[in-house]
Amino acid sequence: MGKFSFKNWLFALGCILGSGVVAEDVKLLLPEKIYAVPGVETNIYFNNIVTVINPANYVFEVKCEKGRNDLKRWRYTPKAEEVGSYKLQVRVINMQGIVAKADAELIVLPPDAGATREFSMLFIGASQTNAGHYPNRMEALMKRPGNPKFKTIGTRRRGKDGARHEGYGGWRWHVFMTRYGYSGSRKMDGMHPDRPVGFNSPFIFKNEKGEYKFDLNKYFAINNNGKAPDAVSFQLGLNDFFLCTDENIAEVTAKSMKDMEKLIAEFRKLEPAPAIFIFQHIPGSNQDGFGASYGCQQSSWQYRKNLDYYNRALAAKAKELDLHVVPVYMNFDTENNYPVLTQPVNHDNPQMITRQNNGVHPAVAGYNQMGDTLYCAVKALLAKQK
Repeated sequence: MGKFSFKNWLFALGCILGSGVVAEDVKLLLPEKIYAVPGVETNIYFNNIVTVINPANYVFEVKCEKGRNDLKRWRYTPKAEEVGSYKLQVRVINMQGIVAKADAELIVLPPDAGATREFSMLFIGASQTNAGHYPNRMEALMKRPGNPKFKTIGTRRRGKDGARHEGYGGWRWHVFMTRYGYSGSRKMDGMHPDRPVGFNSPFIFKNEKGEYKFDLNKYFAINNNGKAPDAVSFQLGLNDFFLCTDENIAEVTAKSMKDMEKLIAEFRKLEPAPAIFIFQHIPGSNQDGFGASYGCQQSSWQYRKNLDYYNRALAAKAKELDLHVVPVYMNFDTENNYPVLTQPVNHDNPQMITRQNNGVHPAVAGYNQMGDTLYCAVKALLAKQK
């Protein structure tokens, strides 16, 4: 074999750099604690914990005595006898070696955590909450043996027997504190003009002076016999960052965090103050789904970058405000749990092909994974409150 000349070395290096394998800044987004409950599948989908052009350029290794390291995910459904704490590490590898790694604590929770008490919860959010599926999943899981008597609060629900919630398509953090006197005559911000028509914040009421006031005590007097809930979950922020660019994502996120603090501060004035759960958002579908939903108004890749920035900001703010983070992004199958449509390849080719056809609204299986993650987070709270 001939000598590997400096010229050949430069050529090889150029090929590697040109492929983007080395040039990418690979940063993991992994929770410090991963909660799991016996009988409920917990996943780490590798595509969702890194923001890179092509995750297939990397190998993902999970080091943990529990679970299974597959090609695209780590998965684990604990058994009751596995309750306890375990070390977990994720490594990201390319031809040059380990390019990123992160450690977490896997905590398998007692299946009977909170079994002897009552527990009420209010789900607040945008269109993913309005769909009603993850609240329904949460309610179904809470009916399993070993759980508290569970009650959902809200003025909305999916179906006559669905879990109650306050979910409104297109809404942002600030809308719940500012929207009143709306009749559908003015445009609403976000991707959904005038939707839902006629709805005002459920927390704003007209007082005897004719003034509109944000009043949680009145809301719960009407909807929960005057009692504050034990917990409130927020699935908000997606409509804040959805249309952002690299140039304005920092500014928009900073404003969104301030709006979030204001709304959460109002709930913390309740006595007793409820536990606050914050959703870190799920990644969107592929570009087929984004094209079907939004044409050219937003791309899957730009959304993915916006999401990563916002989810990291949420993690930092959660530490600052002592909030319970719900890492639904980690436990969500973006490849298989978005809606699909089977249609001809193109106008002149009748061969049928199946493509994703929604950008950010999952199929029911995806919503169920969101509910699973929230359930595990709530069971962690219940285990601490024993």
